[in-house]
This record gives sequence, structure tokens and C-alpha cells, in this order.
Amino acid sequence: MTASETPETYRVGGASVTKIPEIALPFPASALLPDYDPDVATPTRDGSQPGDARGRQLTVSVHAWLVRVGGLTVLVDAGVGNGKTRAAKAFDHLDTAWLDRLAAAGARPEDITHVLLTHLHTDHVGWNTVPGPHGWVPTFPNARTLLPRRGYELFTAPDGLARPNHDMFADSVQPVVEAGTAELVPPEGGEALPGFSFLPTPGHSPDHMSILLRADGREALFAGDVLHDPVQVAQPDWCSMFCADHDEARRSRLRVLELAAERGLTWFSSHCAGTSVGTVARVGDGFAWSFL
Repeated sequence: MTASETPETYRVGGASVTKIPEIALPFPASALLPDYDPDVATPTRDGSQPGDARGRQLTVSVHAWLVRVGGLTVLVDAGVGNGKTRAAKAFDHLDTAWLDRLAAAGARPEDITHVLLTHLHTDHVGWNTVPGPHGWVPTFPNARTLLPRRGYELFTAPDGLARPNHDMFADSVQPVVEAGTAELVPPEGGEALPGFSFLPTPGHSPDHMSILLRADGREALFAGDVLHDPVQVAQPDWCSMFCADHDEARRSRLRVLELAAERGLTWFSSHCAGTSVGTVARVGDGFAWSFL
């Protein structure tokens, strides 16, 4: 997507949801999903899958979701950000047109009222801040940033400096906290804004939470990193290489898949390629994904 293209917008009742792309990364399937087996991988109900023809190469998308509802202009997650020093080469000192893409979707940084973070990982918090005259400053000057308390506690604990990706916390989370615009979401979750509820879904990380949107009787799920690719819908036992606790991640994934199938939720993923949007249906004893 270029800055001049009009992004796709989806409706959830009275809410509009627009994907704001940042980067897309090719990944060998067996690296992203160590249990990957191309002979049993069934990514979607029609068999389609972004990536190569054999499904051995997957694509990981990094993006944010812009939600407008009830006078609120909300970002769900905040990508990698530009100019950040990162150990991962794919994320190091990016220079993307993400802010232009946000503008193409009709929102300026000052229009954002809230930023909701599913968890504190490098590719979900980066656009919280931009360079200022004396260091990193909040990108969204009028926004409240809601983040999991558990993640904040992990990085501010005595051993927090030793945690992987502490640099992310220092340049993309702590400046927002110091600005007095952060709110900590308790581990049990709950409704944090009218229509937005945090659901505990640990496993990918200890602090991971998904976000349920309700608007005019319709529901959608921003599931964060509960899964990285649609193949995990049909194969929920497959965990990504990035999951901290595989058993807990599997439990969270099954719980959310059951919720999505039972209630017909629109699923806005954090890393699925293509549209990154789909639905989940029961198929026999398992589940299947369909792109929207």
C-alpha cells in the first residue's frame, strides 16, 4: 500500500475499522511455526494462503488498526515505529510512511483519543513515540494509552533491565508513562472504554490480552498474537517461535477460537497477511478460517 491508496475499511455495527500497514516480512513456515507440516496445513476454507504456492513461505504483516466509534478514535497496537534501535534487523531504524498511511485513513496523530496495546512487544508499541528535542515523546499528544499492568510490572521489576527488548520499553513505553497519559489494565481485564473490553489471553507473552469490540449488537476481536498465521486456526496446537509459554498459548488460542466461532466475531489479526481480517467457523471437531 502506498500513502496515496485508500485503505480498506470494515464495519462492525456503528464502528469503522481500518488497517494501517507498516511492513510485511517473509518467513519460512518451519521457522515461524516449528511444528509446521505442509501436508496437513489447511489455512482457509477455500485453501487460499498468502505466501508461496506450496505454503512453505509465510508472510508476517505488522500493522495497527484504526477504530472510530462513538466519538472515539482508537488505535489498537502501534507497530514498530521509525528510527528505533532494535536487535532484530527487520525492525532496526525503520523509515516507513506509516504516519502518511494513517493520514490516508483520515486520522492525524492529534486525532487519536486512545491507544490500546495488546502486549508490550517491540512490534506493538513503537509508534507510541517519535523523536523530540530532548528524547522520545508521545506521537499522539491527546491520547490515553492503555497497556497491560502485568507487562509494565515485568519491565519495571528489579530484573526488568535484563528482559529481552528492554530498549523497546525505554523508548516506546516509558516516555508515555512519564508524560502521564498511560493507564494500566489489570490482569483480569474488563471493559476499559465504552465498547472495548480486554480479555486475558496469556501464553505468547505473560501480559498478552486480546480486545473485544462491541458496537450496536455486533462484535469483533483484536486477538493480538494469539496466532500469527491462519494455519493455526485449523492447527491450534502449533505455536509460533515467539511464544513464551506454549501450553498457555494453546489454551488461550483454543479459548478465543471457540469464542469467535460461537459468536460469529470478525477477527482482526495482528500478523496474518492479506487483508488480515477473517472469521472462524466450526468444522467437525476443529476450526477453519475465512478471509474477509
